[in-house]
Amino acid sequence: MIIYLTSNLFTPDLTALNPENGLLDSLRADTRNEAANYLIIAADPDNSEMNDQMLELTRQSFLQKDFAINEMAFLDRRNCQDAKALIDNANVIILFGGHVPTQNKFFQELKLKDLLADSDKIVMGISAGSMNMADPVYALPEEEGEAINPKYQRFLTGLGLVEEQVIPHSQILKDVEVDGMRMIDEIAREDSYGNSFYVIPDGTYLYVCEGKKEWRGKVVLLADGEFSDFN
Repeated sequence: MIIYLTSNLFTPDLTALNPENGLLDSLRADTRNEAANYLIIAADPDNSEMNDQMLELTRQSFLQKDFAINEMAFLDRRNCQDAKALIDNANVIILFGGHVPTQNKFFQELKLKDLLADSDKIVMGISAGSMNMADPVYALPEEEGEAINPKYQRFLTGLGLVEEQVIPHSQILKDVEVDGMRMIDEIAREDSYGNSFYVIPDGTYLYVCEGKKEWRGKVVLLADGEFSDFN
């Protein structure tokens, strides 16, 4: 399995794939620049309208960068009964971004961890999709009420494809507050005691091939309440 654990596969305006740190050249090499079967797995399986839009956005973004597409499909509630066949048919699987717990629940329903076990796929995570690759998953509170809700689960069972727990979009989230607390500097920092979080901006990604890991781009490690440059 080849893994791309990204903060955002797209540019901030969602108009194109993000070429930073050689991601697109690397993906071309891994697909041998041949026509591939792509499967996108939803973050919100019940938002069919948005999922259709994201499918078209992704298709056009890949075509604009001259990637050859044999087939591109979207897996959500409408076709989840065909999950195994869709995954078996795919060369590249993209775990889309969104609300981490919502996507995590869908992954559990699909038994996605089992479906991906021992596969030779290229698996790409975007934001929540990257966060749900870990096990355990750090589900940073992001919606109002989550940070102050004692029943909100901040650590979830994930896919176990990587050990790294990431906090994406650091260039944006550093200024965002949830329930009156800064997401990274207060909420995540407090949760980092006994944990290690890899705080990454858009454009940075973790590349894993044959068990070898390489961070490409800027990474800050947040562990035991302290921030430090990781690379």
